Amino acid sequence: MRGGGPNIWLRGGVVALAVVLGLVAWLATRGDDEGAASGGTTERIVSKAQLAGIAANLEQLVYWAGPVSGAKLELIEFSGGIQVRYRPGGTPPAESLTVATYPRQEAEAELQAFAARPGSFSRAGVDGRVVVSSREQPTSVYFVSADGSAQVEVYDPSPERALSLARSVRVRPVR
Repeated sequence: MRGGGPNIWLRGGVVALAVVLGLVAWLATRGDDEGAASGGTTERIVSKAQLAGIAANLEQLVYWAGPVSGAKLELIEFSGGIQVRYRPGGTPPAESLTVATYPRQEAEAELQAFAARPGSFSRAGVDGRVVVSSREQPTSVYFVSADGSAQVEVYDPSPERALSLARSVRVRPVR
């Protein structure tokens, strides 16, 4: 029999079933509002008190740069960590100061490896922390939390401000 006979119908049915199952899975998960608990991302505006409450309930540190006059605090939770973004009225996220905390078992070793890469620079912070930045991405500066449990990233569109904040004691755990 030419054209594959009954086998072509069987193959076509399997492909059609796979497409339908994929579509059903996509439809079932695209509206998932579970946020970080299900592996997604949640973003919300919080007050300083709410941020402190959330930080106290988490089993990880949350770093921030303290209050910033005229900026709303936006908390972003995702599977790899937490970001605190400062949103002055109408400022796009890419142009906003952001302090991210990434829990890492090997935070110190990872930061040392980053510091050893060509184009990376290490500097001392005022409290003795080592901060690392790179020519490739000068707007992000990294250091390890005091307890060694996390890497902290300070992002600012101004490389000078990002470095200055990372070196200061202003970037600290939320309390």
